[in-house]
Amino acid sequence: MVLFILFTAIGLTFKLKILSLEEKKELKGIFTVKWLLFSHTFSIEEPEESESLPEESEKLKKDKAVKGEQSEIDLKKTEKVRVTTEPQDKTEVKKKRDIEERDIEKEREVEKEREVEKEREVEKEIIEENEKKEKRSIIEKIRGKKNPEIEKAPESGMTSREKLHWGMEAFRSLRRPLFRLFSDLLNGIKIKRLESYVMFGLSDPADTGMLCGFIHAVTGLAYSRCKNCSFSINPVFMNPMVDFKGDMEIRVRIYSLIYPMLKFMFNRKTLSFTYSIIKEKLWGKQKLNS
Repeated sequence: MVLFILFTAIGLTFKLKILSLEEKKELKGIFTVKWLLFSHTFSIEEPEESESLPEESEKLKKDKAVKGEQSEIDLKKTEKVRVTTEPQDKTEVKKKRDIEERDIEKEREVEKEREVEKEREVEKEIIEENEKKEKRSIIEKIRGKKNPEIEKAPESGMTSREKLHWGMEAFRSLRRPLFRLFSDLLNGIKIKRLESYVMFGLSDPADTGMLCGFIHAVTGLAYSRCKNCSFSINPVFMNPMVDFKGDMEIRVRIYSLIYPMLKFMFNRKTLSFTYSIIKEKLWGKQKLNS
């Protein structure tokens, strides 16, 4: 049963459509997975712009005109109310304002006093804690014990120098095994069908030409691995745009992915590299403990 599962193929199909213009943008995609009796599709789609935009804009204009008329009527009403309320006694209004300002100032003074009291309490607590720590350190020195709080340094992650060092070591020791892993995984993937149509253009015509050359190089590699392949590459040197349509079918066997991974994990160089990392970490911990 296990061998049957390992040697059965998984079918993957991709269909993608990308359109990027100044006037319109579109993204659609379908991804299907087939394995024995299991089949499932995943769709990627960006919502398109609705065609009834001009009708909606007319409705919005009408609504804005109605709202503008209502606002003018409301302004006229408020002006009438202001004219009627102006002859009221100004002295009463001033008295109320003075009383409110005094109440606000009193509240602010009370809040400031509370904040000052809180700060004093916090300072007292900090001073008491420092005094307790000094007393403990003095007692431990008299007894001949060391202060664990001073010795224990906070465990931090790897520094930038350590990351750079281990990155260079990984590149030196795992360069060939990683290349072998990548090539084995590519050999395990079989491309049954590949069709693509590309029309693209960048803001700079020189960049468009460079990208066109790179795409032609990649298509040359694809032709060497796939029999049923067809490509259509059309560069546009005047306007920046992208129009892509692609359809691809891939078959992958499970053992063709598991075997290269196991081969990479049990390689002599990968094992020696992992051993060196473990040894370095354990040696650093022993140094801290001693």
